[in-house]
Amino acid sequence: MEVTKKDVEKLIELRKENTFLNHLWNIFSRNMTAKGEVSRNEIKVWRQNMWNLTFYPIFTFEFNANNHLINISTKLNPVGKMIIGFIIIGLIWLIFPKNLSDFDIFEKWQMATFLLVFSFLVVWVARKVYRFEKQNQLEQIFEILDIEVEEKEPEREWSLKNVLIRLFTYPFSLFIVFISVWLLFENGIRNILQSVIGIGVCGMYLYADIKMIMRAKKTTGNTV
Repeated sequence: MEVTKKDVEKLIELRKENTFLNHLWNIFSRNMTAKGEVSRNEIKVWRQNMWNLTFYPIFTFEFNANNHLINISTKLNPVGKMIIGFIIIGLIWLIFPKNLSDFDIFEKWQMATFLLVFSFLVVWVARKVYRFEKQNQLEQIFEILDIEVEEKEPEREWSLKNVLIRLFTYPFSLFIVFISVWLLFENGIRNILQSVIGIGVCGMYLYADIKMIMRAKKTTGNTV
């Protein structure tokens, strides 16, 4: 069955332009309704939820001259991209002194390595949350639009690759949370930004990863 433009328009509960300011307000207002922008040959739809307010996907539905759906693509919303950029820039800024001539990478190699690994974790968390949310919403869209797709074998959450990644990221994340809490109590408001970033990023990663494991376990259980 052909999916038409009118079918996709039914996914939208509130029409909004796909602009940075609208996505920024979307995060602060916590309005969970499905929003979208309709143009001549494409429709953009996005929706957030309580557990993922920032790294939600934007779905782009493309149509041919007969207004029949020909492609669906996704990308991270602009505010999510900005947050990743700000965090990474902030972490890099912590490495460099006010006077760049005093900077010595060999003296600060431990801090540089730590921040490099933490920056990797930030990107990893954002990517993991985004991919999980994209797949979850895409399945709902396929069901609503009655689109049949070939079922792909889900990625094994306990594959050797994922186990090795978790053996590194779980202890590292718990270490960051511990250090962030310690800094908060030790130095108070002076380290509140670092503490909030550390606890927020690592907590989000652990929550998202455990939720993906539980979701995969539930899916496996339903197919048995």
